[in-house]
Amino acid sequence: MFKKCNRFFSSDVQGSNSEISAEFERDKLAAALLAVSAAQIDPDIGWVQLSFSGEKKVIISSISHNLAIKCEIETPHNGFGVIKVSGKQFSDYVKQLPSTKVSLKAELPSRIHLRCGRSSAKIQLVQDQSQSKIDIPESGTVVKIKGSQIEKFVSSFKDFVSVDDNRFYANGALIWAEKDSTKGAVLHSVASDALRLAKSTLYEGVNIENLDASQVLVPRKALEELKRVAGLEPETEFLLRWHDKELFFAIETSEYTMFAKCIAGQYPPYEAAIPQKINMEIQVDLKSIQDSVKRSLLFADKNKIMKLHFENSLLTMASSTPGQKEGEEVIEMNSSISSPFEVNYNGSLITGILGVISGSRVQFAWENMNRPVKITGEEQRGIEVFYLLVPARF
Repeated sequence: MFKKCNRFFSSDVQGSNSEISAEFERDKLAAALLAVSAAQIDPDIGWVQLSFSGEKKVIISSISHNLAIKCEIETPHNGFGVIKVSGKQFSDYVKQLPSTKVSLKAELPSRIHLRCGRSSAKIQLVQDQSQSKIDIPESGTVVKIKGSQIEKFVSSFKDFVSVDDNRFYANGALIWAEKDSTKGAVLHSVASDALRLAKSTLYEGVNIENLDASQVLVPRKALEELKRVAGLEPETEFLLRWHDKELFFAIETSEYTMFAKCIAGQYPPYEAAIPQKINMEIQVDLKSIQDSVKRSLLFADKNKIMKLHFENSLLTMASSTPGQKEGEEVIEMNSSISSPFEVNYNGSLITGILGVISGSRVQFAWENMNRPVKITGEEQRGIEVFYLLVPARF
């Protein structure tokens, strides 16, 4: 699923000065350790690398086969070299300390000694003298976007990406950029699990610094970390880099870098699922349908199938477990329809879509009842989003 490319992550043998010591702000150190922990496949056994350059900068990083993260902290320190320590032990201890100065002293070659106020601890070092590095290629698309825009963009589709699905495309979101003739610079994404599809286009605050035709399939773990770090720094400008030949996706700020290996494979032709002509559409209050779906699901069987019946200006939702229970909900639509119709959907999948819809009203639109329904919320500034949901088959 992932293409191996050794040039991205490399290791060199690195000697260490016997006198390494540093002083950190506890909050900055805890935040850096939390960030790099996302790169660890198993936090219980993953290591964290601290690189001391001899200048007023310490680089904290962690690298796994498919994901690497590093954070830079400006702080006074003595000595130079690289040490590695258990990420979980280090992070768990630091986040329990009070928000004040944390001093670190390396007692080479065996352990580090931490002090904060009256608290102190000694943690064994990982006996590995190599220094791991992240090498990001210069090729590909480069886009600059503020954190607030990134968080809004990723939130619109992240939950539609699966983990460990046997369909490779379901494990990532397809991302690409282009210069649109009307909207200018835009950033696109598509995510689908074969039953649902999310299509997002961000066209506000997108600054393209370099553009090629690259489209990359970014894994869910990288998207989750992107959303997290962007949400913490809404006013910070992030550089997003990717290239489909090199199969990488990277995020950079002045103090943070994340590098992910992308999923190999050609994304399926999703455009065919999008309704080309809308022949029927209805609008309902978002809160009302969310509450009704939740109540109706209490009566559904293990398949979570709900029957939606549209007639005049009423939407009737029904679900049941044969021989045990059944429930029905009725919602007023915004207008009356000329011909009644009925269609079945998975109620859990509807709930997931409604949970990320914006505004107070939701619109359902069909080309015909046998094809996916197009679901949209109210218009948002700078972003266009729609969702598709296929009918349920008994």
